[in-house]
Amino acid sequence: MRKEALRVHVLLLQRVVWLLLACPLVCVAADAVATVTLMEGDAALVRGAARYALAEGVALHSGDIIEVADNSLAQIEYFDGAALALGAGTRLLTVSASRGKAAHAEYYVIQGVLKLTGVKPGARFRFATPLFTVHPEEGAVVLLVSGGEGAVFAESGETRVAAGSAPLRLKSGDFCARRNGQRATVDLLPSKAFVAALPANFLDPLPSRKALYQDRAVEPRRLQEVSYAGVEAWLKAPPAIRRPLVARFEPLASDATFRASLIANLKFHPEWGPVLYPPVKEAAPEPAAGNSVERTDP
Repeated sequence: MRKEALRVHVLLLQRVVWLLLACPLVCVAADAVATVTLMEGDAALVRGAARYALAEGVALHSGDIIEVADNSLAQIEYFDGAALALGAGTRLLTVSASRGKAAHAEYYVIQGVLKLTGVKPGARFRFATPLFTVHPEEGAVVLLVSGGEGAVFAESGETRVAAGSAPLRLKSGDFCARRNGQRATVDLLPSKAFVAALPANFLDPLPSRKALYQDRAVEPRRLQEVSYAGVEAWLKAPPAIRRPLVARFEPLASDATFRASLIANLKFHPEWGPVLYPPVKEAAPEPAAGNSVERTDP
């Protein structure tokens, strides 16, 4: 009986240890603000100063940069049911992402095509681009940015667009387009060129796959340390985007190749000046000889 009781006790201890080891992964997946739930093709994740291969099940964090390859597609799902599809060539930076009663995520999009669905009242999504800033309030919205042109289609619900000096409010079916340096226009239907540029997957909602990864976390596979060319577009982004990246990539300034590229392009990101050429601290002047005062005891 004692041997049997001991065996049961050992099995229970093993079970507890397994649960303790597994708990961090479960907790990470359950608490994630957003998780990649679908990958077709390839996409890169820049986290910290390294490049990783993006994969299904990877939980995303503030500061993550996602770059979808050509002929590829990725889908991100949020804990509240919203989903963001990223088409080929999309490049975005997760400025912030936090958890509350509803999803809260802010992005800066350099280029690409995105479709956000399932936006519930109270959710706070924001997509800043070189042409406009998009605030989806409810429903579904499609966003396209390519070169000096961009467009927003409010597929359902309402979306606010800040383009130039006049804020716009798009209702279901409204289509907003803008070219660099010109005023935004609003039409009742999307243009044929816009529809033709959309991935075929965007015509219908992508299936939800969140349940496959809600109880497990997947670590992305590290590829290499980032190069200057690999993050050049982000280092030359608007000041509000690029300045916080100085502290993030500062250790790379000690690499000769990265440093040389920083110096060659310093006019595009002058905030790197103090890192590349730190001010020289002047040494405290030493007392001049013969100026010391000899103490005389009374």
